[in-house]
Amino acid sequence: MNRFVNKGSVIPAIGLFLAMLVFLSSCEQNKYEPNTSVAPGGGTVTTYKSYTLTSATGSTVYGRVVFYKYSASVTMIEMGLYNTVSGTTYSSAIYEGKVADNSTKSLKTLDAITGATGGFATNKYFIINEAGFYDKLNTYNANVKVMLGTKVMASGNIGSNTLPVAQSQ
Repeated sequence: MNRFVNKGSVIPAIGLFLAMLVFLSSCEQNKYEPNTSVAPGGGTVTTYKSYTLTSATGSTVYGRVVFYKYSASVTMIEMGLYNTVSGTTYSSAIYEGKVADNSTKSLKTLDAITGATGGFATNKYFIINEAGFYDKLNTYNANVKVMLGTKVMASGNIGSNTLPVAQSQ
């Protein structure tokens, strides 16, 4: 017989192995359900107004801009564009008047838009911390433009200049 294996040492080793197996398999493992509840009213934003952004002459970029009422003093803006070019960054802003007026007076500069996703580059939403902004949106004489350098790629009227294409109160 092998000089390293002794009958007297095999039996205690097997006993120790079986004891460890029983110990490890008898431990209870609790399966906890995920906690999907949130604070009342938290986690959902249901009041919004959505406006169409159409392609400018010579451009194929189009999409929507959505204004969400988060609270009385916070409005969130989400941009969703199609046919943007990956590796390209577009600027966006809210301008005074109607698109047809060709106004260059920017009322609010929005975040840059990444061509890879067609959405804001740094966050999903751009935040406007201005009391009553969303509530006054219907009377706002403005438009949204998406630019590549100085060239308008897409634009659309908002506020008093057009009706939202979709909304929820």
